[in-house]
Amino acid sequence: MLAVAGTLAAVLWIGAGCAAFLNGFHLSGSITAAPNLPLKTPKPNSVLLIVASNNGGVPVAVRQIINPDLPLKYSLNEDDLVLPGHAGDGPLTVSVTLTPHGTVGLVQPGDIRGRHRGTARAGDRHVDIVLDESQ
Repeated sequence: MLAVAGTLAAVLWIGAGCAAFLNGFHLSGSITAAPNLPLKTPKPNSVLLIVASNNGGVPVAVRQIINPDLPLKYSLNEDDLVLPGHAGDGPLTVSVTLTPHGTVGLVQPGDIRGRHRGTARAGDRHVDIVLDESQ
């Protein structure tokens, strides 16, 4: 009887750990540049900004990569949430901006943007993005 109780406790403990892992925010994919863009090697201090926004356009998760080397694989996780622990469960729009000047938020000539075609949800993989809009 004691062995059964111990086994049951272990199963419940492992199950709780898996549930916590499955409920954590995670989103991943790749970022590439369209072949027709005149993308040069990013200058020092260039910034790649990855933003996952909800249906209202409000950023839910943000990651900044300094001096990115394209193509690259990315992932957003709990550490990237704007409000820790609050990813929501709705669809997300994932967009990317590469700024060779390093100033985030100020659109300037030379910036390149792209977005995932469609929506994503927390836990999705293969949320791939092509940088294909030059400013």
